[in-house]
Amino acid sequence: MVLSFFRGGDDALENVDHEVTKMLGDCRHSLDLALSALYSDGDITQIGEEVRATDLRINGSEESVRRDLLVHTTVHGGTEVAMVLNSLLVVKKLERVGDQAKNVFDLADEGVRFTGDPDGEELAALGIEASGRLGEAATILAAEDEAGAEAFMTACVERMDDLDRRVNKLIHSDEPARHAVPRAMYYRYIKRIIANTEGAVSTLVRPLSRAEADVDE
Repeated sequence: MVLSFFRGGDDALENVDHEVTKMLGDCRHSLDLALSALYSDGDITQIGEEVRATDLRINGSEESVRRDLLVHTTVHGGTEVAMVLNSLLVVKKLERVGDQAKNVFDLADEGVRFTGDPDGEELAALGIEASGRLGEAATILAAEDEAGAEAFMTACVERMDDLDRRVNKLIHSDEPARHAVPRAMYYRYIKRIIANTEGAVSTLVRPLSRAEADVDE
């Protein structure tokens, strides 16, 4: 199972596990589509439709988890409050990843393209890294790999700090707005995707400590 605190014999929790796995996959799919739009020379209408449809699936998964946890709490009472709160935090963070992926697409929908730009490959690599983090998170959770989770979280925080520095550099840049603004927004969206992916993992590895202090956007 994805989450180590899920126990067998409870259909509601089995479905929560399934929905979290599905959300990770859908978040990555939506982000990959959004990134492709930033490098597309053609009509991105169909890409946008799929991004929005995937976002609806992500939202539906979050709602499904909330219902299943309500059922579980009704049956078992308040004996597993920590597990319920952690589960809710995880799906909320993943729902926000879906929102940020949609924001990346919205940049492309406004006409932003990085194709052929001197930093185009570097920008693409950042997006690919964020997508890879979603896949890595799924692998870590499935394996209940605490050591891997710690290394994962450290790498995510380092990249988040790097993206903050990039935004701050653009704030003081003399580059024209049409160059600086899309990049600042892109860096911000990628940072939030990585932050919420890291947050989903840390919520499980460090339950109700780090997770309670997190403030997501």
